[in-house]
Amino acid sequence: MDLSGNMTRQVEQDLPVDNDDSHIGNVGRLVEDMELKMRNLLQEVYFGKAKDVVGDLRSVGSLSDGARDRETQRELIGSMRR
Repeated sequence: MDLSGNMTRQVEQDLPVDNDDSHIGNVGRLVEDMELKMRNLLQEVYFGKAKDVVGDLRSVGSLSDGARDRETQRELIGSMRR
């Protein structure tokens, strides 16, 4: 299974610049906004992929098969303790 990948996003916006401090604030706001958008997108993709994987791995055996397997396991553990 491979969950690797990459993501690139770009944004351009015209903002007023009065001095160096306002420029730093504008850049910081742009970075934080893009970080939030990318994190949300990544979270959607990751959890969607995880849901698909769990769905593929989900057991399709009946409940009685599971109960029988647990009983066999108990018997084996009990015989090892003797």
